[in-house]
Amino acid sequence: MKKLRKALDQLSIEYDEVKIEKLLIFYDEIIESSKKFNLTALKSWEEIRDGLFIRSMRYANIINTKYSHRNFFENKELKIMDLGTGAGIPSIPMKIFYPDMNLFLAESSQKKCDFLNKISEKLELKGIQVYNQRAEILGQSKHRETFDLILTRALAKLPTLAELTIPLLNIGGVVITAKGEYPLEEIEDSNFITKTLGVSKNITENIKIPKFIREDNFIIWEKTKISPAVYPRRDGIPKKKPILK
Repeated sequence: MKKLRKALDQLSIEYDEVKIEKLLIFYDEIIESSKKFNLTALKSWEEIRDGLFIRSMRYANIINTKYSHRNFFENKELKIMDLGTGAGIPSIPMKIFYPDMNLFLAESSQKKCDFLNKISEKLELKGIQVYNQRAEILGQSKHRETFDLILTRALAKLPTLAELTIPLLNIGGVVITAKGEYPLEEIEDSNFITKTLGVSKNITENIKIPKFIREDNFIIWEKTKISPAVYPRRDGIPKKKPILK
């Protein structure tokens, strides 16, 4: 617990014992569910603490420092989507510490959606909607251009990720995704499609705290124009045939 508390302090995340206890319950549920289906390959407390929980709270640090004026964590009128969330990463740890988030979770696996609904109920997290749907379908549905913030983690390479996320943003909306090493080639490859979809530039933020886990480079897209209606393309095409130029 000492390392977890130290990380939260360094990332300027306020916490109390109730929130710490909920995070421990979340850990237990991840471990138990991972025995039944492919929820995560991480097995130990240290792996999940560092790779899932602390890295998730780095998103919160970015939002608190770079977008404090948007009040994403307390304004219930703002819609936050965690796309391809899997076990609820990064958004469930964030929801534990910021319970007023207006959160939407999208995941194509029914088993993972069942887990998300179960853990939301067990942790008494209110204001969460779970969509068992692919990003390509969401992007061509009534949800298109309705979200204010989209969070992703290890969902796809940046050109594909852009096509899956940016059409879901409204004007002024933001996408934040974490990469480990600085993804120079991916950024260069994504410049064309991000501009096509209404983003003027790739923004990066590097976070090295806490130092006992590897650094993250966060890629941020801020949408300024409406996305062409043809994007995203049909299921699977953004990954198979990413638009590079």
